[in-house]
Amino acid sequence: MQQEMNYIYEVYKMGSFSKAAANLYLSQPALSISVKKVEKEIGMPIFDRSQQPLKLTEAGKIYIQKIIDIKLLENDLENELQDIAKLSVGKLRLGGTQYFNSYVMPIVIKKYMYYYPKIELSLFEDNSGLLDTKLADGSVDIMFHCGSFDKKSFMGTDIFEDRLLLAVPEELLTDKKTANKGLTANQVKKDILFTKDCPYVPLSAFADIPFLILTESNNLHERSLAICTGAGFIPKVRFYVEQLETAYHLAYNGLGATFISDLMIKKTPRDNMLYYKIIEPEAIRHFQAVIRRKGYTSFAMQTFIKLTKSIWVNRLSCLHVQKEH
Repeated sequence: MQQEMNYIYEVYKMGSFSKAAANLYLSQPALSISVKKVEKEIGMPIFDRSQQPLKLTEAGKIYIQKIIDIKLLENDLENELQDIAKLSVGKLRLGGTQYFNSYVMPIVIKKYMYYYPKIELSLFEDNSGLLDTKLADGSVDIMFHCGSFDKKSFMGTDIFEDRLLLAVPEELLTDKKTANKGLTANQVKKDILFTKDCPYVPLSAFADIPFLILTESNNLHERSLAICTGAGFIPKVRFYVEQLETAYHLAYNGLGATFISDLMIKKTPRDNMLYYKIIEPEAIRHFQAVIRRKGYTSFAMQTFIKLTKSIWVNRLSCLHVQKEH
């Protein structure tokens, strides 16, 4: 792609000449001159400089869309050429949330690098609500998340399932009966959650406890509110935070209850916490590997998706067997 197009796209992404110049290792005047040169060539401004952050003009919207189209074509060309080499060379860009990249991806990436050491992997991390933008403009090849997406533009493959529980610090529980029905981290590890004898406490019993909820850009924000609404109450939110890991640490220090994945409990258990089963359907999260519907699906992409699914399918199968019993 032409250098000027890269410059203009960076200004568009950052909404600022100064921030874009810093990312591009250019002086702001030099960047401004390059953009003005293109605007002079097309005879119209690309950016409305009267607004901060910068907004696109109508001509700018068309120009940026064409840049995205070119980026996607370049990605497809690169992927098709890489396939000729059958994974002896190539690049693969993966996008996921902090939770997914921390708890699901590592084992997959390690095995993929073992099987295909010459494929250059890049890992991008963002909130679930922002990942589709990165996929749409070609910044990532595969996006992993459990939220909804535009099925006209993208298509997904089911690869992983986890279950949410309510994590509550023992110090916030004043009712002994409720406390006695909470699961310990060790019980969660043993998958007591999926047995018929698993104790259950209606979530409405926790309505007066402060909650730690993820911000609106996260899929878990809406999911958490839907779970509480289904249980008949609106949570009293103490803090809105960006990452699930942050909410877990705050809960560990007695600052509130939070919804947490069973996988996180098994990997990083907190001894002073009790965990409660949730029966609302939103408690089961179905993660998918999402790709562009019209983009070229490279052999590197296909093999990564298959490997991810094959590694985690055994876990899902075990859980299904336990549910049946």
